[in-house]
Amino acid sequence: MTISLRFIIAAGLILFLSRYATGEAMMRIPLKSTKTLWNKDDVTLTNVNDNTYFGQIMVGTPGQPFNVLFDTGSFDLWVPSLKWPKPGSKRYRSSASKTYKPDGKKTEVRYGTGSLKGFMSNDAVEIGGLRIKQQAFIEATEAPGRRIYERPWDGIFGLSGLSKSTITGARPIWRTMMDEGVVTKKVFSIWLRRYSDSAEDGGEIVFGGIDQEHFTGAHTYVHAEGLLNKFMMYSFFVGKIDTKVCSKGCKVVVDTGSTYIRGPPNLIVKINKQIGVAADCSNYDKLSEVISFTIAAKTFTLTPRDYIERKNGKCKSVFSDAVTDFWQLGTPFIRAFHTVWDYQTPGTVKVGFAKSK
Repeated sequence: MTISLRFIIAAGLILFLSRYATGEAMMRIPLKSTKTLWNKDDVTLTNVNDNTYFGQIMVGTPGQPFNVLFDTGSFDLWVPSLKWPKPGSKRYRSSASKTYKPDGKKTEVRYGTGSLKGFMSNDAVEIGGLRIKQQAFIEATEAPGRRIYERPWDGIFGLSGLSKSTITGARPIWRTMMDEGVVTKKVFSIWLRRYSDSAEDGGEIVFGGIDQEHFTGAHTYVHAEGLLNKFMMYSFFVGKIDTKVCSKGCKVVVDTGSTYIRGPPNLIVKINKQIGVAADCSNYDKLSEVISFTIAAKTFTLTPRDYIERKNGKCKSVFSDAVTDFWQLGTPFIRAFHTVWDYQTPGTVKVGFAKSK
């Protein structure tokens, strides 16, 4: 059955949408009325204070629920195993699944803010009623450094489109969805709403489609390359002042797993000095300068609301140091610009941006 899949990110509430099928090769989901491009199915995700966006998947038969972070900056799917030490965590029980297939290969994954150890397994994965018969994933046993234990989600759903992970050698789940005809279009798109905005939906991630209700104008597309879909960014301005950052071009990725816009420390210091926000927010209301940069000959601008994090009477810039030699456009950028990953042309990946509504 050829279908497509859509996720809705809701602030603070997880709802399950019923799934109905009528006729061959067709799936219908009861949705709110919106204008759309292509067909989509829905499941609810959660936005936690604009810091992270996650949603529920089911692993095994019968399905075992896990809340996962959807991460364009990583390759693999992992959920906690029975050996996971964090108290109160959900844990995958292979003995409870009729479709489990053992592997046992040990592996370790390193992220920018933590790492984890585990072993490989195979089982069915269900996403919003859509069932993938067999998917390789990591059963996590521990997270050295403990930072991952502090997160509000159970695991990570890597969104790489590679044919296999460079870490585990497994086929990433988004590649499985494309290869097995799960989506009608080899495209996924993301729209994020601010947590402070009062609305039912906190955003959405759409597999196999684009929702026209969540952006204005046309998308600007840039060809992306390499393991993480890197492209080039140019001409970094704070107001009318040219910071000279990226004047010759900077490599950049869009990373849904990052809560900041990250870059080389020496350049971030330069930008934050020019922004000049006071830690006690005393000058927040006076900030009016937009930050602008160029991608694919198109200028993209961020307002103070986009680039200043204001919580509990404290203010700070969302521009932060990276541990890599390339830039990462995290959730502050994605909230400002609806983002599309397009794999429809064989051997080519395009990333597109349009102003979010």
